[in-house]
Amino acid sequence: MRTTSVFLLTGVEVTGAHGPVIAVLGDSIAEGVGTPDDADLRWPDQLARRLPGAAVADLGISGNRVLLDDARFGPGGQARFDRDVLSLPGLRTVLIHLGVNDLQQPPSQTDPALVLAGYRQLVLRARNAGLRAVGATVTPFGGWTRWTPELETVRQRINAAVRTGRVFDAVADFDAALRDPDHPERMLPAYDSGDGLHPNPSGHAALAAAVDRRHLL
Repeated sequence: MRTTSVFLLTGVEVTGAHGPVIAVLGDSIAEGVGTPDDADLRWPDQLARRLPGAAVADLGISGNRVLLDDARFGPGGQARFDRDVLSLPGLRTVLIHLGVNDLQQPPSQTDPALVLAGYRQLVLRARNAGLRAVGATVTPFGGWTRWTPELETVRQRINAAVRTGRVFDAVADFDAALRDPDHPERMLPAYDSGDGLHPNPSGHAALAAAVDRRHLL
C-alpha cells in the first residue's frame, strides 16, 4: 500500500546547516495542502531556499489551532509547543502560523481576545526559551464552506491587533500577501487552490516572499 502520510516518523535531523534553525508552527497551509505531493513547494520549503545555510523545520499539522486540541487532528499549538518547537537543536526563531482553524473549525472561536491571548502565551514561552517569535496574520478564507461574515470580522480584528506589533516580535503579513484587493475576505484567484482556504504553489510563493529574512536570522 502506498501512502502520502507519515505515521511513525517524528522528525529528521540533518547535518550541514551552519546558520540558524527556524521553526514554523503551523497548520494545513504550512503542511502543504494545495500543493503537489513531493514537490517541495510548500511555503516553508520556498522560504528555506531564500535562507542558504539555515534550516527551516516545517511543523505544520492539518487542523491545528492555537487554543484547542482535537480528537482527529491532535494537540493544538499550546499543547505541542514544548515537544515540537523547543526540542529542536540550534533553534533561533519560531514563526507562528496558526489561527484560521480556531475560526473555521467547530467549535468556532468568536472572541478575538482569546486567540490573541493564545498568541501572547506562545510568544512568552518562546522568549523564555531565548527565541524570537514571528507571527503571521490569519489568511483569507472566503469561499471556504464554513466561512461566515461574523468569522470574517473576528479574523480582521485579530489581524489588526497583530499588525500593531505589540503581540509578536515581528510580523509576516500573510493576509496582505494573499488577499484579493477587491474582495479582501478572499484570496486572489491566482493564488487559490480551489477550496477558498488553501493556497496553490503560487500562493505559497507569495507567503514565502512575505517573510522578511531579517526577522529570522
